[in-house]
Amino acid sequence: MTGDAAPLSTSGAATGRNLAALLTRLWRVSVTGSHLVPAEGPVILAANHTAFLDGVLLPVASPRPVHVMAKAAIWVPPLDRLLRATSQIPVDYDGPDRTALKQGLAVLGAGGVIGVFPEAHRGAGDVRHIRHGAAYLAARSGAPVVPVAILGARPAGAGKDALPRMRSRIDVLVGEPVDIRVDGDPRRRAVLARSGERLRQVLADHVRTAALRTGQELPGPLPDQPHDPHARPDHRSHP
Repeated sequence: MTGDAAPLSTSGAATGRNLAALLTRLWRVSVTGSHLVPAEGPVILAANHTAFLDGVLLPVASPRPVHVMAKAAIWVPPLDRLLRATSQIPVDYDGPDRTALKQGLAVLGAGGVIGVFPEAHRGAGDVRHIRHGAAYLAARSGAPVVPVAILGARPAGAGKDALPRMRSRIDVLVGEPVDIRVDGDPRRRAVLARSGERLRQVLADHVRTAALRTGQELPGPLPDQPHDPHARPDHRSHP
């Protein structure tokens, strides 16, 4: 099922990827594993989220055009015109955003690629908390989830909008596609929670492995968000 929304422009997303590739030349960006993104069919790229720059880095992780689901709060002039022209998807995190889910399902139903940040908000990037919109999209579309670890996009201890020093190293590591679906009706909260927890574990494990592999450490929590080592995963179902 793809909902009532029409698929977004693939050519717009391709333009966005080209622009992102140009912008990331300001840093030494290393992309590893992009060949693991399936060459055809619906795909969900799921990345950890620490920095403002993540939305630019995620498209360059894929050889295919990506429609990134971006926080609605950043859709303000003049950035909103660029986001719209490059076929990105605004997401309202204040409640279940059915419009965003329909747009995501439409892209996947047309065999396209969407990019999501299951943690929703920028933070430590260790994937302790997620929203279950990505799990819902995977369950309804049958699309595999490709985990993506982004490391080095925010200096340690810096604020959420901070950028790394020019020419500093940023690592983007793509993992193997995973089917995170579980048995049961994905519209049921308990079923969606199990699927979402599987996604969270897959992404968290991938981020930890990527950090060890590259020697890049996560930046830690934002200055105004102390890290809670005993925090429980977020089981809300909206994106």
